[in-house]
Parts: sequence; C-alpha cells; structure tokens
Amino acid sequence: MGLDNGSDNRLALVTPDEDLNKKESLTIDQVVDKIYQGPTIKLFLVFWTAVAVMYVTAAETYITVFTGRIPYTEWTCVSDTCQSLYVAANISDSFYSETSMCDNELVAGTDFNWTSTRTTFSIDWGIYCGTESKLSLASSLFFIGALLGLLTSTAIFDKFGRRNGAIVGSFISASATLAGVWAPNYEVLLAIRIVQGYGQYMSFTGVYCWILEFAPSHLRCNINTITLFAWNLGFFFMVGLAYFITTWQYIFLAVAVINYVCIISLFIYPISPRFALVQGRDEDAKEILQSYSRIYGNEMSMESVDLVYKDRVQNFWEQIKDFKTHPAMLKRTLLGCICWFMCGALFYGFSFGWSKIGSNIYTAYCFAAVGNTIAFAVMTPTCNLIGRRKSGLVFFGIVVLANLLAMPDVSFSDKWTLNYVACLIGSISVLAAFLLMYLFTSELAPTSHRGMIMSLSSSCARLGSFAGPYISLLYKVTDRRVTAGVFGGMALIGVAVVFFLPDTTGVRIPEVPGDLTSGTEYQKVENGTQVPNHDEEA
Repeated sequence: MGLDNGSDNRLALVTPDEDLNKKESLTIDQVVDKIYQGPTIKLFLVFWTAVAVMYVTAAETYITVFTGRIPYTEWTCVSDTCQSLYVAANISDSFYSETSMCDNELVAGTDFNWTSTRTTFSIDWGIYCGTESKLSLASSLFFIGALLGLLTSTAIFDKFGRRNGAIVGSFISASATLAGVWAPNYEVLLAIRIVQGYGQYMSFTGVYCWILEFAPSHLRCNINTITLFAWNLGFFFMVGLAYFITTWQYIFLAVAVINYVCIISLFIYPISPRFALVQGRDEDAKEILQSYSRIYGNEMSMESVDLVYKDRVQNFWEQIKDFKTHPAMLKRTLLGCICWFMCGALFYGFSFGWSKIGSNIYTAYCFAAVGNTIAFAVMTPTCNLIGRRKSGLVFFGIVVLANLLAMPDVSFSDKWTLNYVACLIGSISVLAAFLLMYLFTSELAPTSHRGMIMSLSSSCARLGSFAGPYISLLYKVTDRRVTAGVFGGMALIGVAVVFFLPDTTGVRIPEVPGDLTSGTEYQKVENGTQVPNHDEEA
C-alpha cells in the first residue's frame, strides 16, 4: 500500500486476465459498480434479511395507536343520568359516541361500562375524553427517544460502525418493547416509549447507511426506495397484528419477539468496506469486497488492489469543527435539517390523525398503508425522470395543494369526504418527500461525516414527529381549516428549502468535505461509468 502526496491511499484491483504487476486505481464506488452485473437470487435474499430490523420500525412507532385505542362506540349506560340521556336521544345506538360521552362528562365505572372485546391500556388506565391527549404524548415521546438515540449514535456509528450500532439499537428497542408487556401504569409506559425510540432509530439509521454504502452508484435511488419499503411492510404488519390480537400486552410481546429474531441477520453480514478503510483495516475491506463480488455472482480477484481513498478525520469534535471549515457542508446540512423537520411533522401529523379521519381505525390505517405503498411506487421513477431536486419541489408542492383541497366541505358519501381524499393524497406526497430526503441527504453528505449528518437530520425529523401528533389534535379544538393551513404552510417552507439544495442525481458520493467544493463529487455516473459533469452547486 502506498501513499499519494500524503493524502490518498491506494490499493489496486485486477482481474485474472490482467498483468498482476499493473495496478488499477479505483474508488469503492468504482469497485462496486464494476462488480455489479445485475440482480441475483442470493443478492435478493441477503438484502431482505439485512433490512429485517426495518420491518419492526413502523410497528414500534404505531404500537400505542392500536394498544391504546379508545373504543368510543363500545360502551353501555349503568347510571340513571346516562340512561336518561340515552332516552332523550330516542334510544338510538348513535348515542354511544365520543360526543355523548365527553360532552356530558360521563365517568367510566360510574355512568358507563366499556363493552369492547379488545383490551387497551386506555381502558385499563382510564384514558378518554379530557385525558385523551395522553395518547399523543405516548406517541410523541417515542420520537424524543429517537432524537436522543440519533444524537448519541453519531459517535457510535463512526467509532464502531453502522452495523454494530444497529445491533445495539435493535437489542435496546426489543428489550424495551418486551418490558411493555408488564407495564403497570401510564408513567412506566412513557419511559418505555422513550427507550423504544432510542434503540429503534439508532438501528434504523445504522442499517440504512450500511445498505447505501454497498449500493452501486447508478442504483442508489432504487435501493433507497426498496430499503425503506421494508418500513412500509411493517406498517401493514402492525395493522394486521393489532386486528388479530385482542389483548394489548400480547401485541407488545409479539412485536418484541419479532424484533429479537430480526437482529440475527445483522450478526451474519460484514461491516461496510468504507468503514473498514476509515479504521485502517485495508485487508478487511478487501475481504468484504471479495465476498461482495461472490454474492453478485461476478467474483473479482482482490490479491493485488490499489483502492483509492482519502484520509478522514473520525474524531467527533474535529468533525464538528469541519462544519465551520467547510461552509458548503454546513449549508447543506442546515437546509436538509429544515426539510427533515417538515417531513417528520407533516407525515406523522397525517399518520397519527388517521384514526380521527376514518370511522374504523383498522380501515383508516390500511388506507394509509396503501397510500404509503403508492408513495414508494412513484418516488423512484419520479427521481429518475426529473432528478432529486425537482422531485422534492413536486412532492412538497402537492402537499401544499392537498391541504388547500381539504378546506372545502364536500361529501361524496357517508364515509368519504373531500377532506379524507385530500389527506390520502397529502399522506402519499409527504411520504414520497420523506423517502427522497433519506436518499438526498445520504448523497449530499460526505462519507466521512455521513453517520453524523444522517443522525442530525433524522433527529430534526424526530422533533417534527413529536410536534406532528399535537398539530393533528387541532382537529378536535378548532376548525379543520386551521390544521390544513398549518400543514400547508409547513409544506410551502419545504418547497422553498429544497429550491436552494443542489441536485445529486447520478453524481458520485463525496468522500470528504473538501469534495463538496473541489468538484470531485460532480462526476455523474451513467450505468456504472463516470462521465464529466459541469453543474455547479446551487
């Protein structure tokens, strides 16, 4: 291994037909692009087992929505006061509603008894009507935990690697979920939610970065979408699980067991070759690339390698100082953080509000899951067709229009309204924008700082995710047009911020902050081959 001007380390990759003494200098991106010859069954199996921990992320996120569901239509009167109100309502079943219960301040156990065949912690702990906001707190504290996990995971990812950080996060999350089975009261559940979020988003972000660092340059958009689609599968899984399991403690148990099982795959697969190089483990990087080529069915000799990479600073505080030294990286990160905050608030504002929009929680969230699937389906072709930046403008723009569309009072049937349709459209578009930001940020951030920037960006999304469910509570206390106006304004900010970000479509991932201004990153990749690109940063 030799040094080039004290900054570039080089290893050479050759095929058996080449002169072994002749070294070909390649970056990791170029090696991966040369190895990839198309999808294989083995690659497919490796990929889907590697992202297994993402399946439970949606389940962990929404578990309190279903286990804490308040059955406002499933109760019966037991007091004279309640019975007289029932008679005054012409003995109609429509009397058994949230309005009758809350407006008349009926008390569980005194004025009425629950008749639901499903247990929920809301019934067990007396959460309804005036205390319903406790459910939003239980949902939001998950994201506070996620924020703490992401902030601390930056050092973990850069010190021990994305994969190892993901293993630790998954174990923490699974253990917290298991503890939820025996939660004795609401306060303990809140603590469990914080720990769940801490571990789950450390795991989610670690696996995402790990996957993307193995992706061929010209397939990053596709792999980004497929990777995050695992999260959407977990959304369907959570709805089905909650529908068939009628005891809320058993739902926690099922999710915990599945989370433990999903950790197994992370022990099987290697660390990222990029991380190995950062740690000075060149031989490990070669072995990883060698096994990677076998998985692709295009084995390449790694006996004599000259892999080009630049020395990187991995000290946490030095990385922080780099934001001052490299204003281009600081600008991108700050703009990206604003977009992530808006995406988190908008998406989870819509998502946690579905139970209020639809008449049946399972049907409503199934519609949301179908909408998510549509978002995954449209994101990749849109990005490939018009680029990352224009796609962001389109997706945020549609969210603005959807919120404007939700304002008029228009009913198509007893269950379907224009507001319901607009929320579905908005949910699809904001998820597409969210998916885009994962890809966009990972391509904007240099490899040396990607773990930190992805964690910081996702932390901003968790702050937005905390705020989103509370914004959706405006449906209960004010005119829904106010809520639509707030969401529409946030989406408009997203449009403005994306406008100032550079397009990363097809460009090589920057390795160090200096690449952001040197022009090194602006080499477009077409079908695995880099070609000159003279675009300037916006």
